[in-house]
Amino acid sequence: MDERRVRFIETAMKLFAEKGYHATSIQDLVEAWGISKGAFYHHFASKEELLLEVLRYYSEKMVADFTASGGDGPEKERFVRQLAAHFSHIREYKDFLRMIMSEQLPKVNPEVERYMFRQHGRLFLWYCTRLTEVYGEAVGPYVYDVAMMTNGIIRQYLFYFFFREEAFDADEAARFLVRRIDAIVASFTADERPLLTEESFAPWVKMEEQERERQRERLVSAFAAVREAVNGLDPKQASDVLEAIAALEEELLGRHAPPRVYIVEALLLYLRHQQTPQLAPALDALVKEMDEYQRQNGWEREVWKKR
Repeated sequence: MDERRVRFIETAMKLFAEKGYHATSIQDLVEAWGISKGAFYHHFASKEELLLEVLRYYSEKMVADFTASGGDGPEKERFVRQLAAHFSHIREYKDFLRMIMSEQLPKVNPEVERYMFRQHGRLFLWYCTRLTEVYGEAVGPYVYDVAMMTNGIIRQYLFYFFFREEAFDADEAARFLVRRIDAIVASFTADERPLLTEESFAPWVKMEEQERERQRERLVSAFAAVREAVNGLDPKQASDVLEAIAALEEELLGRHAPPRVYIVEALLLYLRHQQTPQLAPALDALVKEMDEYQRQNGWEREVWKKR
């Protein structure tokens, strides 16, 4: 994401946190950004689309805080540091998160609701993964139950932290809660049956698969639009662009492995150099769909960072 778009999104986050999403007008946004209303619609189709971009930006930053803060050392200590980073992140963005809760943003439109629901599911599965890595066989049969309890406990404490005016020690809070998780894991008896199993989350997994398939279809359509936009170019240039597009589509959709970043990066750079006024809108739309596709599949982000 380019620096200008990041600035737009971060400014929008501040405005939403200060005034509320519903009370913030497009005029408020363009005045803060220093652009015209017409330019707003060049970057975002609607205020709802901007909101979705803001939520994505926030979620990705939260995940980046998790992953960057683990460091080396025993798994439990890494888990403590990750939870502390999570609490610090919440403290930094608490005004924005208060706004999300108070204005019931999932009801803005179905796409926002679906995105926020999926993000809750991804966070839950992150807890499942980390609990397994921290506690091993001791938590194995009960990992979904422990993840549900962990998620519930942390959510309630975070809710309390939202409305606490004085500062709190994120590391102390993380260590306190991990000791409680230790006690939960130790409380299970050998013959105790879990309440939650992998099958319990089958509906969420199905929804995630459907969402990925919808995004795949949108990406296929974006590739088709670029091919359509090639008509009218010089025959040699059109042939070269079509060959690059075919290679990029194969790299993203035709392999049973994550895309090779260096190949995607080289093909995008080549296509940008071939860009003409008639090709630019279709290429921009393709890159946007690639962004969303890579978000859903968790691939390396370096190629998009460098774009």
